[in-house]
Amino acid sequence: MYVRHLKIRDLRAIRTAEIDLLYPGRQQDEAYHDVTRWPPRLDNVNVFLGNNGSGKSTILSAIALSLISPIASSSGYRPGSLIRRPRSGNVHSAEVSTDLLLHEQDGGRDGDHTTFKAQVLRRGDIEFLQPSNDVVYEPFFEDDNSAFFFVGYGASRRTEALSANDLATRRRQRAVRYERVASLFEDHYALTPLSSWLPGWRSENPGRYRQVVNLLNRLLPPSITFTEELEAGDYLFGYRTLKLPYSALSDGYRIYIGWIGDLLYHLCMGAPSGFKLIESRGVVMVDEVDLHIHPAWQRILIPTLSRTLSNIQFIFTTHSPLVVSTLERSNIYYVQLGRGPTPEIHRPEEETFGLSADQLLRSEVFGLDSSRDPEFAEKLRDLSQAAERGEEGAALAYLRGASAGGAENPPDAGDAPEWLKSFAERSKS
Repeated sequence: MYVRHLKIRDLRAIRTAEIDLLYPGRQQDEAYHDVTRWPPRLDNVNVFLGNNGSGKSTILSAIALSLISPIASSSGYRPGSLIRRPRSGNVHSAEVSTDLLLHEQDGGRDGDHTTFKAQVLRRGDIEFLQPSNDVVYEPFFEDDNSAFFFVGYGASRRTEALSANDLATRRRQRAVRYERVASLFEDHYALTPLSSWLPGWRSENPGRYRQVVNLLNRLLPPSITFTEELEAGDYLFGYRTLKLPYSALSDGYRIYIGWIGDLLYHLCMGAPSGFKLIESRGVVMVDEVDLHIHPAWQRILIPTLSRTLSNIQFIFTTHSPLVVSTLERSNIYYVQLGRGPTPEIHRPEEETFGLSADQLLRSEVFGLDSSRDPEFAEKLRDLSQAAERGEEGAALAYLRGASAGGAENPPDAGDAPEWLKSFAERSKS
């Protein structure tokens, strides 16, 4: 299953929106007539950029709401603060729909289509979610089934120690399909840690266990490895010359391994015997995918995920220019707050792949006039004006400051007056 098209009405900050999404095997059509390169290098990746509050996370929530709608009444999910609240007037409902491409894995035929729709209604102080269509695909209503596979991870995602009893209790409180996206809606929802399920698979299903271990090591950054060793119920990871328990890893490693481990858990629980996990199709959504991740890792993060799980459709949000530099503009959706009542969502006009972080920060997708500290940038402007007035030493001071980020490509030097650019050229000679 992949999401082909998304429609949103009156959900949180978004008045209306329609979005076409990339997925593996999508052919170029009218929705991509403005994309110069096809197919993109990473044809299963969609990344949403935008300021805080622009609606990026709402887009992930909208997809999840639509996909859980057939089981909304018994899922364990209670909607709240979903319907848009304008400054004037009242809105009493919201609606989301997803147009889905299905596969044999979903219990149908490859190439089948269906649409999931959901309405959020408000009555008094209560919001409730109801489907506006009947889903006839029976596998959707089976917990341990790979049909209609989708998971989602919110920005507050975390893991905690869980026992087999805890996992059983969860299933009594939440439907599995909602459990897979619960962290998009519940700030304190804990993901399923590797140590709560993987050890038993070593003897019960060694083939599946080996698949998980191989995938983990392919998905981890080069600086860390999965040792398969347990200590006091916690898995050990190799880091430099050390073996560290999961709980002792840095936030970046723990958050990443946390959602990767949860994803592999749900893939395993639904996959039939003998099925190769790398062949799984489905939708994976991650809010703030670069959370706590070092810049060196950000440069390989999405390509690693995309190529390792090449049949998965990924939908991410990020604020990182280093993540964006690994993507083409066909992978990117810019969510921009405009003058109207809803954000505008569009692809960048210019190519993004391979640009430096500074170039991207000053491009349309991040919109900064400078990547420097504002006070330092103001001092440069003062020096430029002083130099124009002929104050002694001001021109050289400006040039030293403007080249502080690197003489090869001094940031902000292009904003200098023409006379100062000429002065700079004469100084170089």
